[in-house]
Amino acid sequence: MDFSVESLHAAEKKINSEILGLMKAVNVSSVTDLKKSALNKLHKPPLVDFLSNIVELLDTSLSLCKAAASSVDEMKTKVMDTQKQLITRQQEELASVKDTVQNEMKSWADVVKKSEKQTRQLTTKSVKEAVKAVTEEGERSKNLIIYGAMDDEAAELGFPIKFDGAKEAFTSICDEIECPDLEVEYCTRIGEWKSDRTRPIKVRFRKAADVATMLRSASKLKSTEEFKKVYLAPDRTPEQRAAHSKLVNQMKELIKVDSSKYYYIRDNKIKCTDKI
Repeated sequence: MDFSVESLHAAEKKINSEILGLMKAVNVSSVTDLKKSALNKLHKPPLVDFLSNIVELLDTSLSLCKAAASSVDEMKTKVMDTQKQLITRQQEELASVKDTVQNEMKSWADVVKKSEKQTRQLTTKSVKEAVKAVTEEGERSKNLIIYGAMDDEAAELGFPIKFDGAKEAFTSICDEIECPDLEVEYCTRIGEWKSDRTRPIKVRFRKAADVATMLRSASKLKSTEEFKKVYLAPDRTPEQRAAHSKLVNQMKELIKVDSSKYYYIRDNKIKCTDKI
C-alpha cells in the first residue's frame, strides 16, 4: 500500500465512524463510557460485525504505518545523499583553492631564484589575482544563468528593467521542475532588449547549494512544450564558457558517430552511457 495523507485521513474517518456507530448502538455519549457493562448490551450479530470491521481497519492502519515508515526512510536516504553531494562539492572547492595557492607559491619560489625585483612584482600581482579568482569563483557559484526564456513584451515598450518578466519566467520554471523553496537575492535580465534575440536571465541565490538543486532538475524542462528550448547553466567566466562550448562541439561530433549512446558533460569531461 502506498502511503498518502488522503489514505490516512480516510482510515481515520472509517475508525471514527465505527466508534460512533458502536456508541449509538449501546446508547452512550462518550468513548470513555464504552466499558464492559455497556458492551454487554449488544447482541452477538452486531458485535461480530463491529469486531470484523475493526479488524479490517486495524489491518489497513498497520499497512499505512508500514508505508509511512518506508516513505520516511526514503526521504532520510535522499537527505543524506544531498548532504553527501554538498560535502563533496565543498571538498572539491577547497581542493581547488588549495591547488591554486600551492601553484602560486611554487611560482613565487621559482621567481625568487631569478630576481628580487621580479619576485616582488610577481608576488604582489599573483597573490592579488589568486585572491580575486577565488573570490569571483565563490560569488559565481551562487549564480544561475537561464537561456531561452522568452522576454516580456513590456521591455519593447521601454519600461524599466524591473518589468522585464524575469521573475515571472523564473517562478514558472521553478514550478515546472518542482523547486519552489529557494532563497533568491535577485533575478534580472542581462543586457539591453532587442527584437532579434532573447536576453538571458541571471538569478542570484543566497546559497550555492540552490544552484546545484536547479541544475540537477533542469533535464525536466526538455519534456515540456513551454520550456523545451530553455537551458540552465552555472555562471561561467569567458574562459570557462569557451572551454564548455568546445566540449559541446566535441560531444555533437561523437553523437554523429554513435547516436546509440547518451552523452553528457560532467566535471569538464565528456561522458556517455547506454540509452535506456
